[in-house]
Amino acid sequence: MSSGAIMRRRDPENVIYEEVGKSIEASITLAWSTFNIPDPIYELPEFPAIRPNGPLVLTQQALGLHSADKTGFRLRLEESVRYHYRAVPGHFDEEERRISWMANNVTLLADDVCTKTACVWLEQALDEEHPDTDRWYLGYSLLAGRVLSGSESASSSQSIPIMLVFGGLDRNYQSDAPHPSGVNALNCLLDASEQFSDSPSLESWISILAMHRSTSRILSISDRAASRIVREQKRIPLGCMEALISLISHDSESARNGLNRVVLEGSDSARMILAGNLDPIAGRDRKLALDLYDKLSLNSDIGLLLILSSSLYSLCYDDLMAFQVRARRLIETGEDKVIRKLIEAGYRGYLDRDPRDEFSLMVMAWKFGGSLSRSRLKGLIFQQKQLSEQNFHRTLSGIRKFSETEALGLLEYIAGREAP
Repeated sequence: MSSGAIMRRRDPENVIYEEVGKSIEASITLAWSTFNIPDPIYELPEFPAIRPNGPLVLTQQALGLHSADKTGFRLRLEESVRYHYRAVPGHFDEEERRISWMANNVTLLADDVCTKTACVWLEQALDEEHPDTDRWYLGYSLLAGRVLSGSESASSSQSIPIMLVFGGLDRNYQSDAPHPSGVNALNCLLDASEQFSDSPSLESWISILAMHRSTSRILSISDRAASRIVREQKRIPLGCMEALISLISHDSESARNGLNRVVLEGSDSARMILAGNLDPIAGRDRKLALDLYDKLSLNSDIGLLLILSSSLYSLCYDDLMAFQVRARRLIETGEDKVIRKLIEAGYRGYLDRDPRDEFSLMVMAWKFGGSLSRSRLKGLIFQQKQLSEQNFHRTLSGIRKFSETEALGLLEYIAGREAP
């Protein structure tokens, strides 16, 4: 090569086209080797489906369609680029920048185009009036392979699981009953996905399906979500936790069973995430949230108790007695961080509603807490004195019962703040 020669970069469109072909072959092979591909949801009596003997013929057919439909490939690629690429207004060479971006994002675009191709084939197969059964085996196998290989584009699509379970698009999913064959097709794919811990579709699709009353119970969404959470020890699938919370509004029994499984069988990380979601759970079912709180509070993990102490007051906003009883249990742990968090998150609201502190939570926190907890309490006790001398002396008397020295120190602090 001469010194002046310049090596030309391959057109990224051609590279992506080749990658899509490789993905089609690998995906169909993976799907057929993993589980038994179900038969079509729809078929015409005069044109019964002919089931492929295996992945080889199906792969050849899929690659033939991919090769013959260059226009469809370009349209899907353009759609994918429009969605993912961010143009810079006024850039002096925007086209070159876009081509360079495509070259650096071949995997992303090929994945997206491959999933779109599967959806096009599935839509042709799910045309109830004129179903193309050949496209069913092609589209479903390709989609299943993408899901099992961890495709981000497949997992992020909200339409795919709905399209499968209802047997097509453009339906009223709130009132339509799931299609029996569609349920079977989606069940097969979800069951197969459970064998692949790196497949994000199970988490994403479970979250989507949990929002539909007609699909949650028939597809065992609660059990699938809880099982996924329990199985994952480190990276807790947040979508599955969201699914269990969504179920509360229309399938409270299943939601309760799933959330209790997380408490009993989940890892420490799963319990902490559940504790952090008690507020949204309470927004749907306060009794369930308090029941979960009580079970979680039996754990001695400090990190978990810190989360519980920060949310206790909001959970018991309508029931002061419930707050008082549970606050005493937290204080009796003697963990200064837990007591301090409880004071910071709940005591001001608690004293607004019970200025007399009938349960002596101020005195208990002073007794069991450390120096930092007492530092937080001093400010509250000073405010209590400003509002009511009687309530202040009641708190001071309680502290004096177990430590005269502490009571005198508190009086000195109050006097210092009141001095002009």
